Amino acid sequence: MLIGLIHSHSTLAYLIFVIALVNLVAVLAKARTDANIARFVRYSHEFGILWAGRVNLLLGFALWYLVGYPATTWWIWVTILLWGPIEAMGRRFVKAELQMVQDGGQASTRLVTGTAVQLVCIVVIFGLMSVRPG
Repeated sequence: MLIGLIHSHSTLAYLIFVIALVNLVAVLAKARTDANIARFVRYSHEFGILWAGRVNLLLGFALWYLVGYPATTWWIWVTILLWGPIEAMGRRFVKAELQMVQDGGQASTRLVTGTAVQLVCIVVIFGLMSVRPG
């Protein structure tokens, strides 16, 4: 069971990273003005990053318990705290701007900022979980 959880956690992390990267490329390319691409980015952001990330957090908590890391493991706490900016950027910047594009407007630089900050936070989380500092 532990091996399955480890593989699920890491595979979902790879998927979240790839979706965040694709979303940033789509935003830089056409999602700021094209409603169809904005719709794709919105659904991939909602389900591929936010919901998959929340599931991955739950898998991480299960692994934390099963592996037996102490509660003072700092890099686990940092990764949990870094999920906050991802949620905030998703709610305040990305969703609002993509809805504006779908309603016929044009997105501001907040959309690029939100997706870029999310990608950077995901890369830092992924790095901390991969390196496992002492």
